[in-house]
Amino acid sequence: MGLLGNPSDGYGGRTLALAIADLGATVSVIEDDAVRISGPRPDPFEFESVAEFSGFVDRYGYGTGEQLLAATLRTFVDLASSQGWALPSGVDISYNTRIPRGVGLAGSSALVIALLRCLLDLCEQTLDSELLPSLALSVEVDQLGISAGLQDRVVQSLGGLVAMDFGSFTTDARTGLLRGGYEALDPAGLPTLFVAYSLEAAEPSSQYHAVLRQRYDRGEPLTIAGLQELAGLVARGKAALRWGGAGFGDLLVRNMELRSSLAPVSDNQLALVDLANEFGLPSTFTGSGGAIVGVYEDGAQLDALAAAIPDPEAVVRPIEPFSYSG
Repeated sequence: MGLLGNPSDGYGGRTLALAIADLGATVSVIEDDAVRISGPRPDPFEFESVAEFSGFVDRYGYGTGEQLLAATLRTFVDLASSQGWALPSGVDISYNTRIPRGVGLAGSSALVIALLRCLLDLCEQTLDSELLPSLALSVEVDQLGISAGLQDRVVQSLGGLVAMDFGSFTTDARTGLLRGGYEALDPAGLPTLFVAYSLEAAEPSSQYHAVLRQRYDRGEPLTIAGLQELAGLVARGKAALRWGGAGFGDLLVRNMELRSSLAPVSDNQLALVDLANEFGLPSTFTGSGGAIVGVYEDGAQLDALAAAIPDPEAVVRPIEPFSYSG
């Protein structure tokens, strides 16, 4: 999840992001005589009315897990062909996920990263963990035409707390994939953090990013300045980590202010941030779907926030960082 700097990652900026436990995606791949892709159940695409259908698409977008993994497989086939890797004649792919859809917790990229890891293992090939994010990004950008950045894919590939610099890239000579500057940091320096989300606030991230991309491409001065300040928050965040997280909450608040100024954010998403502020919980969006990450001091604050959110299925809970090293 993004902490600081997001969404400057798609615009040569810098970000600070954290991988968290208990929210993840799993994919399994076995060699087969055909190509099959299936989830725990088909993504719902049968509706009782046009109104129900329209509401679903407005909240979650058009893509399904099966389509996303099909695009991932296609991307991997292209890479394998360019590298001369042997591919099986078919694969049976199945997936499951504990990441809620459409709330900005990087559920799509988690599935992509998981499948790419499985395919590399199946083909007995390796790819540098710092190159894996760029391969994963090409799935959504090149195959599906979705505007996205590297941040989520980097932290999912590396785990832990990662500071990222996208001001310049190095090209891998073997694969042609790019890597930015990635620095692993100690999550122990963070203040106590929580995540909160409501499915009622879900929204396709493409809606926000499409407007931001248009404004950036037009060279709007306020947009350029906002992205530059967002990137600068990362340096201030790294300094705060050295002092036990002092002032980190203020940086989250400023991150949210800048994010709101860059492109329109729906009222039901902003309502979650406003509620958190009422209970003294400085916060910002984790991504583009309305989930928030913030600083808290005691569990009573989180209980009060959870009770105040109108959605009875909303989730408010402390964050446990995730690291591949355990």
